[in-house]
Amino acid sequence: MKHILIPTDFSDNAWSALVYAVKLYKYEVCQFYLLYAQPLDPSSLYGLSDIYIKSIMQQSSTQLQELKQQIIDSDGNANHSFETIVKFIGLKNAVTECLIDKTVDLIIMGTKGATKNKLLFFGSNTTHLVNKIKNCPILIIPDQFDFRPIKQIVFSTDFNRFYSEDEIKTINDFTYDNNAVLRVINIQTGNPLSQIQQYNLSSLKKGFQGFETHYHSVPNYDKKAEVITSFIDDLDIDLLIMVNYKHSLLERFINEPVIKKIGFKPHVPFLVIPDNQ
Repeated sequence: MKHILIPTDFSDNAWSALVYAVKLYKYEVCQFYLLYAQPLDPSSLYGLSDIYIKSIMQQSSTQLQELKQQIIDSDGNANHSFETIVKFIGLKNAVTECLIDKTVDLIIMGTKGATKNKLLFFGSNTTHLVNKIKNCPILIIPDQFDFRPIKQIVFSTDFNRFYSEDEIKTINDFTYDNNAVLRVINIQTGNPLSQIQQYNLSSLKKGFQGFETHYHSVPNYDKKAEVITSFIDDLDIDLLIMVNYKHSLLERFINEPVIKKIGFKPHVPFLVIPDNQ
């Protein structure tokens, strides 16, 4: 059984992520945790009665139950069960508590919530989770993305880092479970691979087993983000995978606030594997 945590703020983007999740795991037994987190600022509650505060909490719980019923009615599946979780703290802390209290294999969420800033790579909540959650992969679903089966996966790496067994297993599981083709992309720097890079490449080749795998060395003809985006478009990629470690390409992307400068607009689902080393 897979255990999947899905944060929601009841936005259209959050709904799209939920629909994607139940369709992606249509044939697997899954326990879904629907999480709504909203911090209650003590200063904003000053002067409010306990009855009113309880009413706010009850309203949130009712809304989450309605969301649960909505997904059951629209995509009913005997393989799936749903549990609702309401926490009146910030999302990062709420997710951290869920990872402690529950078995969670994967977090699935949208790129942006109810308040969308088109200049941001991700919404602030998504960015905070990607930066702070170190013990669970996060699958990020683009805004208004319609589900399609995962048949082509791209894993972007510069081969400068050795990948752990858990990280390789996560990539293996996504590729094997979806009967997909894995394409490993390395953006050229103009220099031949170092001994460390060659060793890490050979380790990946040994680790990726049971499915078709291709290795691509792509000329760095433009910004790295645009190279990846072009590769996704040209090969009709369904899922992008990156590992978020210190000084990685992904770390630079998510800490750059303006899309125009980095040109990175992921329009396919994006699996972020945290650095667990």
